[in-house]
Amino acid sequence: MLKRCFLIVWCILLPVAVHAADASPIKIGIMPFNSTLALIKTHQPIRAHLQAALGRPVEFYTAPDYLTFYRESQAGQFDMLITGPHFAVMSLASGYKPLFHYHAKLQPIFVVSRKSDIRSLTDLRGKKIGLSSRLSISSIGGIKWLQDHGLKAGKDYRLVEKPTHGAAVAAVSIGELDAALTTFTPLKQIPDDVRAKITVLATEIKTPHLMTLVHERLGPVEIERIYAALKAFPSTAGGKKFFEETGYQGYDSIDAEDIRSLKPYIALTRNLLEQMGCK
Repeated sequence: MLKRCFLIVWCILLPVAVHAADASPIKIGIMPFNSTLALIKTHQPIRAHLQAALGRPVEFYTAPDYLTFYRESQAGQFDMLITGPHFAVMSLASGYKPLFHYHAKLQPIFVVSRKSDIRSLTDLRGKKIGLSSRLSISSIGGIKWLQDHGLKAGKDYRLVEKPTHGAAVAAVSIGELDAALTTFTPLKQIPDDVRAKITVLATEIKTPHLMTLVHERLGPVEIERIYAALKAFPSTAGGKKFFEETGYQGYDSIDAEDIRSLKPYIALTRNLLEQMGCK
């Protein structure tokens, strides 16, 4: 139910000419990969552009955790999704249609303190590693990298879950954790003083980035309008600022190769969900 999600409240709604037939809001669910305040700040340009282009209200929703967001997405509770690529592909069976993914690649990285004696990924043995959620694609990719290199969770390192990527990175900056699993783009959205205290150790794993989907119940005409609006977004002033500040670099269409490349991560995700009692 949507009531289980936290509506991102906008104090001042942008003026928009709303046609009577299109008065209902477009509800967009955003994966909770950052704090609510950060999501508000980051996605305001998309909301403003869509609302003006579509002539109807646009509302953003998020959830308190990845598992709740997954369940709400699979239940079709949102008209659109901005979500991790593994969740996006899994949502195709729930009535969602693929639109775009961000042009930048999503690359799991390990963040460590500049004062740390950790110089390479092999130095992570015996360390405490933070992550935003075991269900995030960066966590799944990073844990896969560790497994592929002979390091087992609970034996060779300890995982510590934090509410967001930013919280995990901040914990590294103050010495609470030895390392944090994240991606490059969240680092552009954390405070400068935190960023100055950390350094990056990158893995070679790369996947398609966050994906934007639309639910088929909106109908082909409205889906085409949404597609056209988003396709035009990168060339607008708001769009240029958005992609520069986030590091997402623009939109690419989602194709069959994107979906194929995610199969190993979807299999790992399904295993995690089963362990969490969710199918």
